[in-house]
Amino acid sequence: MSQQRQERTWPARGPGGGGASRPGGAGSSWSGNRIVVTGQSQRGEPLDPRAPAPPPDGARGGRVPAGQRSGARLTARGALLGMFVLSFLGILISTWLDWSPLAGGSFVVGCAAAAWWTKPRDLLSVVISPPLLFFCALLATKALTATGNTLISIAEGTVLTLADVGPWMLVGVAVSLVIAWFRGLPRCVRDLRGSLQADRARRAPTNSGR
Repeated sequence: MSQQRQERTWPARGPGGGGASRPGGAGSSWSGNRIVVTGQSQRGEPLDPRAPAPPPDGARGGRVPAGQRSGARLTARGALLGMFVLSFLGILISTWLDWSPLAGGSFVVGCAAAAWWTKPRDLLSVVISPPLLFFCALLATKALTATGNTLISIAEGTVLTLADVGPWMLVGVAVSLVIAWFRGLPRCVRDLRGSLQADRARRAPTNSGR
């Protein structure tokens, strides 16, 4: 009877009541999870349903779980534009300084960065485009810096620059291929082959019907 009287009077008299036993103590059937301290239960559940829930253990202290981390990835257009701009600036500065390794180095850096930061589905476009982008950037630079006869100056400057940066271009393409291979380039090739085969299979009945 004494225990029943304590359980009935504990909510009304509060923890400061004289005759009530402490929750969780001997002779009390109250659970410690029912006690509210500073607006929260001992389990950390907010009383107000509108209050934000506590962050997960992996996200405390500003840390994001590894599964939720997402690095910045470029599309094919962004990667190609970045390579063109980097090659253009490298060729332009190397022309002013008369130092060809700067143009070749910018090409290698652009190839490696594009292969590393591009989305895996766009790797095939990034791998096959750098030489053409470099050639277009080279023509644009020589057209801006041409003196005398424009056509002869552009042709002469283009040939001389390609002769100087030829080894750099080979290194850049090789680095791009290696990085893209480990990031999923074989899958891009398989997907392209499968799409071509499917397109060919769709066109076959049409051609036979004619």
